[in-house]
Amino acid sequence: MVCGLLMAFFYLLIYLPVRYFIDVEFDSFAALPVITRVLLPVSACFVLAALLHFIPKAYQSVGVPYVVERLIYHGGNLPIWNGIVQFFTAAIGLAGGLSIGKEGPAVHLGATLASVIAVRAKLSQYGIETLLACGVAGAISALFQTPLAGVLFAFEVILLEYRQRYVLPVLLSSIMATLISHYLIGPISLFTVQSFTHIMISPSLFAACLLLAAMIVSLTSVFFHVQKVAWRFHQVSVWWRFSLVALLTAVCAVYIPESLGIGYGVLNTLLSVEIMIQFLFILVIVKTVLTAVTIGLGIPGGMIGPAFVIGGLAGVMVALIFGVAKDELALFALLGMAAMMATCFQAPLAALVAIIELTQSSVLIVPALLVIVLSCLIIRVVCHQESIFVERLKYMGMSSSINSFRRHLRHHKVSSVAENVLFWSQKPSLEQVKDLASNVVSYVAFTKQQKCFWVHSSAVLNALQTLEVGPQAWLDIENEINVMDLSCAVSSEEVVVIDEPASLEVLLNWFQETRRNKVLIRFSKQSYGLVSKRKLEQFLLKNED
Repeated sequence: MVCGLLMAFFYLLIYLPVRYFIDVEFDSFAALPVITRVLLPVSACFVLAALLHFIPKAYQSVGVPYVVERLIYHGGNLPIWNGIVQFFTAAIGLAGGLSIGKEGPAVHLGATLASVIAVRAKLSQYGIETLLACGVAGAISALFQTPLAGVLFAFEVILLEYRQRYVLPVLLSSIMATLISHYLIGPISLFTVQSFTHIMISPSLFAACLLLAAMIVSLTSVFFHVQKVAWRFHQVSVWWRFSLVALLTAVCAVYIPESLGIGYGVLNTLLSVEIMIQFLFILVIVKTVLTAVTIGLGIPGGMIGPAFVIGGLAGVMVALIFGVAKDELALFALLGMAAMMATCFQAPLAALVAIIELTQSSVLIVPALLVIVLSCLIIRVVCHQESIFVERLKYMGMSSSINSFRRHLRHHKVSSVAENVLFWSQKPSLEQVKDLASNVVSYVAFTKQQKCFWVHSSAVLNALQTLEVGPQAWLDIENEINVMDLSCAVSSEEVVVIDEPASLEVLLNWFQETRRNKVLIRFSKQSYGLVSKRKLEQFLLKNED
């Protein structure tokens, strides 16, 4: 629910300034005068450069790759300040007409909200990952109003795998966000599409799908390669990088204004007017390169929306090449959109379901699957490319997945391997020690000179039995009560006390870093548990079997 409210506010924040101060519909920058088209992106780049110049480096990491990185390396803990930076910088870039999308920032914002709630609620790692998927699905669903596509996007792009036990809560989150978005914003229509009743798979349609798949693969390769080149300049000053983006965008604003913004409005317009194939080819190339340079040089925006539009433009171009009737251009636009999204982000099911939900028709399934599967296979098998987010993590020297061993540890709490411990003072009463015989606790811990020690409960009971042969050195009297000085009665071992870790993975990391064999876990003020490295290894071997 919170995610739906935030996405509605984010949508209005980037829509209202353009609608009421520039007097055009959102994403229709081509309708503006030339001077306004140039000044908007240049001003946006200058403001963004100034902000990022003064914002600490730690808070500048944003976007989908950052969400995946935090999920893998930091247990899904997303700092709120990075989310705030993402919120305002993305709004500035979008309002300025830069060739970026709002969906990537929305994913970061939804994931940050979920992370903050999960951490405050002290959820387990399983709970954190579930809520993170809920936040991502809710963000996508609220912006597109496509609940099923939002769920699949969370699994395919963020979690990078399907997890059955996450499905119900993620579905619920996605539905709630869609309902809130629909109520506050109204129905969102990216562009007007007629309803399709039947599609005949003819030889010409099959050939067109093959050409579209080849074109999508080519555009994706260009999109990837340009970004990888741009990544090499991330050590250059933000002023130089953003100045280059401002210059390129200003040139495009003068000669090809249709390349500004996300591009949904332009695509919608091109479906209803006469278009020259040459102009469409130039627009597709310019939009692809401009988006890749803008994102690659560090402008904090998303690439999902522009990728959608690039694919749609490619689909329209293929339709014109095959002489398709004007009223069928939308079909090829949808096929291109789905294929481009699936290929760039390796999310085939999310892309397929997205266009089904957008058109409310299932007749597109067969041709869409043909184009999606072909383009995804070629980009993976022939070009050896993963999703653009995974490629970004690889470039940074990071893994995009966590091995099954680590995941198994993340989903188990420390209490599953901890043995109960009684925490006493250094000198417990003899009555307290006698009660130990009827207790199932295996260990006793006590403090001495601000250090903590542990001992087997059986050793304490054995020391108590020595009273039968006469007074012992450990026997003492405090406040007229017989007490046992544990430091004298038994041989104890010093142990470190730490608060309960979030998961067994965190505990294993602690053992590896400290090279200790035992640790005393503080679950609460009155509850403690002793965990040994050997006990943890036995747990792992048992579950492996």
